Amino acid sequence: MKKIYLVMMQYSTDDCDGVDTECFDTYEKAVNRYNQMIEAEKKPDNSWVANAFENGVLQHNYELDCSPIHSDGQEHELWWNITCKLDWYLHTFIELRILEVQ
Repeated sequence: MKKIYLVMMQYSTDDCDGVDTECFDTYEKAVNRYNQMIEAEKKPDNSWVANAFENGVLQHNYELDCSPIHSDGQEHELWWNITCKLDWYLHTFIELRILEVQ
């Protein structure tokens, strides 16, 4: 079986929502894109997510659920989900999924 790697971002704000999906042929490319998307979300010009952090520290009105950091050299599905506790509609979920195709 061949594997493909999907990096998805599902987002919802007061004025828009959607899902962006990108497909990669290697795990390394997918992890690189996954990390780029997280860093882009933390920039004030790009997203509401920047408001959730002050000096790199998550503020109390936000909840972050993310996958553990693995150092075993294996491929793992990853997730980085942030939500505003004051407005549950306001969220960004970034995931890396591993799929097998025939």
